[in-house]
Amino acid sequence: MTKRNLFLAMAAIVIAARCATAPPPPPAPAPAAGNDRFLVDPRIGFTATDNLNRRFESGWRSFLSGDLATARKAFGDLRVNNPDYLPASLGEAAIDIKEGNLDRASQLVERAIARNRDYTAAQIYEAEIAAREHRLHSANQLYTALAAAPGAPDVVKERLAEVRQQLFDELLAFASTAPNAESVRLLREALTIDPHARTARLLLVQRLMADKNWEEARRVLTPLTSSADVDSTDVQSALAEIEIGQGQYEQAIVRYERLARREKDPRFGKRLEEVKEEWTATNMPPQYRRALESEAIRRDDLAVLLYWKVASIRFAQNLGAPPIAVDIGEVAGRDEIIRAIALGVLPVDAVTRRVNPFAQVNAAAFTRLAARVLFLRGADCARQLQSSSPEPAHSQAILAACRVNDPGLTLPPDAPVSGRTAAAVFEQIDNALSR
Repeated sequence: MTKRNLFLAMAAIVIAARCATAPPPPPAPAPAAGNDRFLVDPRIGFTATDNLNRRFESGWRSFLSGDLATARKAFGDLRVNNPDYLPASLGEAAIDIKEGNLDRASQLVERAIARNRDYTAAQIYEAEIAAREHRLHSANQLYTALAAAPGAPDVVKERLAEVRQQLFDELLAFASTAPNAESVRLLREALTIDPHARTARLLLVQRLMADKNWEEARRVLTPLTSSADVDSTDVQSALAEIEIGQGQYEQAIVRYERLARREKDPRFGKRLEEVKEEWTATNMPPQYRRALESEAIRRDDLAVLLYWKVASIRFAQNLGAPPIAVDIGEVAGRDEIIRAIALGVLPVDAVTRRVNPFAQVNAAAFTRLAARVLFLRGADCARQLQSSSPEPAHSQAILAACRVNDPGLTLPPDAPVSGRTAAAVFEQIDNALSR
């Protein structure tokens, strides 16, 4: 073997030996999973020498692979020997965040930001700590500012979307059960996060309508009325209620008539009738509106509702001179009371000459007065009954025969009668007299 060949052979042996004993390179760590993927590389946004960054790399690889003890020792040694190298402190903060020690992590992050306010990774950690502490408003503000910065990492925008969704869901949940004023505030905030949230928008419209804030309710509803969603049932019914609140009854009636035909839902037909009644009431004199809304009608209220609800009372002819009542001079429904007196519905005391217009009408008295109207105005169903039965049985029998609901059957005798209940009974009496 020549010297040249001998040299080559020895070199090959040395190289082979080195290859056989050299340790394999460490495996690349797996990407972080779950929320740990938002713990970005602490070197982002910090300028340092390549030598320090290479030394940091070993600890960061240990962190990513889950060897937190090795990572903590590496970061601690690097921080002690190089106090100005902030990624080492932030690496320790990453370990604390991963282990749930958020107070200590927050202290490390605050110190890093105090020394370098433009340190991107530290700002991201600050936002992430807020998110993990469920300080969603702070997390939203911090991540929003970071996402708006040029060159923001993709995970920032991803995390911002998650935080905003969490915050929106929380606001909507609280708003659903909160008192009305607080609910309005929460829903307004929710819509700043997601202006396209249909459920939140309609709920805010309902809350505003409950406050009779019709103008804002219409403004909040506008994005839906300006979209393909305009003809949906909930949007149309909300529009109708806003129109009612603003006194636009004709438009609301047309809208509810269309809904009643289209949806075949009895609720819309019932609401349509209520709106028509409200529209009629707006054109009535003030004493009628007062009587209708009363929770405990008086005799003057009864006379007013009777006049406007029963055609046989309103258009009665050839009335005799009514007895003089000395206590109706200042009564708003004076003309209606005089007619009720003339027709014998309201008696005047023969001694005191008083009709007592402000006396409350309880359920028992209302039953008697309703039956008297049917009898006096000649309802066949009332005249067929014998009058020998004692009260209240006789009056109850008249109402039953004429198919008129008797509030006295469900209310105690001395209970008050509301204006709407009385109006509904008088409508039935009007129907009975028309048959």
